[in-house]
Amino acid sequence: MRLGIMIRDTEYRDALVQKLSSYDNDIFVNVITDNIKDASGSVILTDVQPSELESSVLTVLKPRTVFITASENIKMADCNSVFKFSSIPEMISELSLVYNRWHGRGPGIDHTARLITVCCESDSYSYERCRALAGQIIYSHGGSVLILPLSYINDYGVNEKLRSNSLSRLLYSIKCGRKYDLEGVTYTDSYGVSSLLLSKGRNPVANLDEDELSTLIFGLSRKYETIIADAASCFRQENITLMKSSENIVFFERGRRITGIEEILGGDSLEKLIRVKITDGTEDVIAMDDCLKKIFGTDSNESIKGRNSKEIRD
Repeated sequence: MRLGIMIRDTEYRDALVQKLSSYDNDIFVNVITDNIKDASGSVILTDVQPSELESSVLTVLKPRTVFITASENIKMADCNSVFKFSSIPEMISELSLVYNRWHGRGPGIDHTARLITVCCESDSYSYERCRALAGQIIYSHGGSVLILPLSYINDYGVNEKLRSNSLSRLLYSIKCGRKYDLEGVTYTDSYGVSSLLLSKGRNPVANLDEDELSTLIFGLSRKYETIIADAASCFRQENITLMKSSENIVFFERGRRITGIEEILGGDSLEKLIRVKITDGTEDVIAMDDCLKKIFGTDSNESIKGRNSKEIRD
């Protein structure tokens, strides 16, 4: 995401630029001084208020501009806005939403949530490893966790035959910006792990295109603090794109098959890759613990990006 910063409060601006730049390598931040042409292709974040702009200028800039408000209670009906002291994840979520909408893309992910993509050498153990990862996250770090199956066969479904249009209705509600309730389309088991309420067998999520999958992830990330996307060995292009946009990519392997995961990801995405060797012995417990430390950090106080943490104030 390309972001143009045009903020008159230089102390706040410099702190914000540092936070945004260090939060995500995929965010390119450009400080704008007086020439708006420096922000070509960028979403603009500014403390200039709409009332300070001529109506013709506001009309042109409004689709790509996020205005900073001094209070959480200030809502701009016709303009994109964000509270000055929102947490960094909340701010990036709003900026990403505007950026993707302006570029005609799917809405992406709510950055107050954590997206982890899991892939494996074989589908045969992907389900149990994702379940173990989800359970350990809930036990060690808390929060709500949902597993989203991305491969062609859904192992997380229910035995009953359900109506197949529930996913379509959910996608439609998210796209239209309507208030939607996940209670009727997701379920949570006794361990606290949630899944989409779909039948077992053929997985309709695996038929979604890139924009539809992005929309679904966005809607789920507004409700759950961690999403585990189980790609198993389904390396279709849509899943690879999602992997690259994830915060972490966990690859469970036994060392029996060559997947070419490094070539599949390539570039900066390799920095997100966490390889976990499966032995079916006691070493697996240690390996999972090491995996969680790489995802959440060794300090539990820093492990969860809280939805209400005011990181800018630090």
